[in-house]
Amino acid sequence: MSTTKKIMLVTYVILAILAFTQGNAALGIWSGRLLLILAAAHAVEMLVFFKACRTAGGSMPAHMLNVFLFGIVHMNELKAAGKTS
Repeated sequence: MSTTKKIMLVTYVILAILAFTQGNAALGIWSGRLLLILAAAHAVEMLVFFKACRTAGGSMPAHMLNVFLFGIVHMNELKAAGKTS
């Protein structure tokens, strides 16, 4: 797993912790909103990159999960590995 992906996962965990522990505070509300915005954006990326993930070989569910979590970062890694056009 690349350093960028690790940083993204840590960021998601921090946002989730803030959203759950800060509850009704502004920090908790905005952390939750940011997580929802990121989830929506990555869901759109799943639709955009579906065909590329299908042609990349390997596990389709794993590719889709990676696109949902990491978006364009995962696609750039696939492209660098020569698995997509």
